Amino acid sequence: MTRELRQTHFMLEKIATFTEKQVVALTGFSRKQLYNLSVSEIVQPKKNPITYNWNQLIFLRVLNLLREDWSLQVLEKLFREFPDKGIERVIELIDGSLAVILIAEKSGVIEFKMVTSLNFDDDIHNQFFKRAIDKIKNSKRLSYDDASAIISNVIDNCREEDGIKKISIKKQTLLIVPEVIRELRKAAILPEEQEDITLKVG
Repeated sequence: MTRELRQTHFMLEKIATFTEKQVVALTGFSRKQLYNLSVSEIVQPKKNPITYNWNQLIFLRVLNLLREDWSLQVLEKLFREFPDKGIERVIELIDGSLAVILIAEKSGVIEFKMVTSLNFDDDIHNQFFKRAIDKIKNSKRLSYDDASAIISNVIDNCREEDGIKKISIKKQTLLIVPEVIRELRKAAILPEEQEDITLKVG
């Protein structure tokens, strides 16, 4: 894909809107769950007709994946406490800025981290990765370097078509946001390819 085509695709994502039916198909939430998320002001779609933007779609998919390991109440509290506008800010940053979301429980306390940029040093990568895996196996809390090493390993060892988007072990969840976005891009056909946004059924 040329740079110009990537930029066009990126702009289309930013202006694309998705119907409630499409969001149900792409995120795994039911219509009732989407309504409840709207009432509780977690995600506010546009009304008449109900539509969601690209970043809201990504956030809802991320939220649904995290719900496999954490209750919606816990997730809502964590996202609302995010500095500078809470959930609104997370939705704003989710496409392009967020690399990983890490949620871990240790001694009854839930830690929540969102990593926005990763810097890898190939010389020490394997050492960090081994240490991170040992920590997960021993139910120890992961540091920023540990999370970075895991993400680097996943990125280095996964081809685009079979990437890993989530790692869950015990009460630790590492969600790789770019992989979730890649999955959504494959599932949603944007307007440059069709007049109306439709879904690939696979």
